[in-house]
Amino acid sequence: MLDNNPRIIGDQRLLGVVPGKPGVGDRQEPAAEDKVMVFPHLLIRHAVAVLFVLLVVMLIALFFNAPLRELANPMVTPNPEKAPWYFAALQELLAHFHPLVAGVLVPGAIIMGLVALPYVDRNPSLDPRKRQIARAAFTVFMVLWIALTLIGFMFRGENWSWVWPWEEWHGEL
Repeated sequence: MLDNNPRIIGDQRLLGVVPGKPGVGDRQEPAAEDKVMVFPHLLIRHAVAVLFVLLVVMLIALFFNAPLRELANPMVTPNPEKAPWYFAALQELLAHFHPLVAGVLVPGAIIMGLVALPYVDRNPSLDPRKRQIARAAFTVFMVLWIALTLIGFMFRGENWSWVWPWEEWHGEL
């Protein structure tokens, strides 16, 4: 039963008493057989995972050639000059639209859409199956952004022309 009479205990005020187990303090300690020590159990598993990933990366480096280009020359710009992969979608937008639209308005609209999304999708549920508006917005954004990133990174050749990945072009790789 909830006690609605506030009482002062020391310098703290007690607003209510709820019967049941305490949330903190008098909890029972788990039994010794329920405890698992971080060392060696968890750390050895992590070390084995790190060594496995390192081995896979080393094998890929040994069997696949990834040649380096010549030293950077600030007097010569390679054709095509591509942005890093995380900016490839923005660079692809800049190839098709005015810089004000692609560089300011589209990213601004994305940010404003993210800010407005909680006000548009008012469903209080945390279950993703019940959040159709949020799922649809996220899916549309991710599909478009990944498609633009792949196009800008993999399908653009000399003078920003369309090149299929299996076709050879005579630009610098």
